[in-house]
Amino acid sequence: MLALVILILALAFLIELPRIKTYLAGFHPHPAEQPKHEIIHPAVKPTLPDDRLIRLQAKIEKETERMVERPVSPAIQPPPKPVEPVVAQVPPPVPVKENTPALSPPNETLPPVAQPSTGTSPGNPPSSPVRALPLDPNKLDTERIAAYQVALERIHFSCGFIDGDQGMRTQRMLRAFQASRGLSITGFLDQPTRDAIGEPGEPFLNYTVTAEDIASIMPKPATWREKSQATRLGYNDMWEMLAEKFHCTRGYLKLLNRDVKEFNPGTEVIGPKVFPAAPIPKAASLRILLSETSIEALDAGNKVVAFFPCSIAADKNKRPNGALTVKSIVPNPDYTFDPALFPDVSVREGITKKMVLPPGPRNPVGSAWVGLSLPGYGIHGTPEPENISRTQSHGCFRLANWNAEKVLKMVKVGTVVDVEP
Repeated sequence: MLALVILILALAFLIELPRIKTYLAGFHPHPAEQPKHEIIHPAVKPTLPDDRLIRLQAKIEKETERMVERPVSPAIQPPPKPVEPVVAQVPPPVPVKENTPALSPPNETLPPVAQPSTGTSPGNPPSSPVRALPLDPNKLDTERIAAYQVALERIHFSCGFIDGDQGMRTQRMLRAFQASRGLSITGFLDQPTRDAIGEPGEPFLNYTVTAEDIASIMPKPATWREKSQATRLGYNDMWEMLAEKFHCTRGYLKLLNRDVKEFNPGTEVIGPKVFPAAPIPKAASLRILLSETSIEALDAGNKVVAFFPCSIAADKNKRPNGALTVKSIVPNPDYTFDPALFPDVSVREGITKKMVLPPGPRNPVGSAWVGLSLPGYGIHGTPEPENISRTQSHGCFRLANWNAEKVLKMVKVGTVVDVEP
């Protein structure tokens, strides 16, 4: 573009050169001597002095043709230089040393870690610490046994209360579970039984004590007469209430919470995560095994679908035998104290007539009553769940409250109850 401008300016200069020469030839230093200027009409073209002007004009026309063929752009810039690809130099990765867990051996399968519960309980904060099971799944220590007890409790095969002990009640429950699954009946957590149960993920939860929990604790009445005068027979201390909430013993709960010395709103405790549980099945019949001190719920195909330890009458003559039926179903019952059944206590306290005791978990028949066709007999709860299968009743079949409540939901009036030796 610059070269074209120079060529145009040079051509203009050559065209005007004769006029310039004429002007300079008639120039005189004194104005009086200057001649009149010759007027040249713009349309008159001067005669070219030589062929150089012709060559210059031809070059201009040629350059003009090239510009016409060239596409018009807003700004003419020199063509960009080819850009060579830039190869990024990535530094070698730096090994991370912080918070890097060691890799497990290829064939090792670790059990899942228990996570905080996210249920509807008021005490399940997402930031609560987790509690892991022991790493060795084949080591049946207290916590792993408790984890299997929790897993079976959720499907309604109960050992009575969770304690991390593979004792008599757990062995009886395992025999019932093994029979229901067609396994070899050993009464122990052998490998086939553990495989049938599955890995007990999330066996524990974190619970935050509420003001309502603390307000529910009430002094324990000392006498039967004082019990009859109470408005409700509730829990007498926090360990008792929490143990029943988690279906475990107070001793095992204290083992899980060694640092808890007192309870206030906001106190966090760890407990067995027995909920959510499987839907409670409907029982076609119940079978009470006196020799095993247990109650089995059976479906229409005579398969065991639930198992519960129970207490039976100490006096063999008071133990019923044969087929009975369900006559009544009473949740949260009251209790009628009869002096004839407790003569020693009645004499000591001066009780001469029957008294009605209010409902509550520490009512003598607990939180549920299933009346049987034999008068005075029933399946019911207990104020002392840790004594199930250890102490005897006056003739009824006593269960932990949480299990008595399940039985109440499984049966209906008319359900057959077979009592076997």
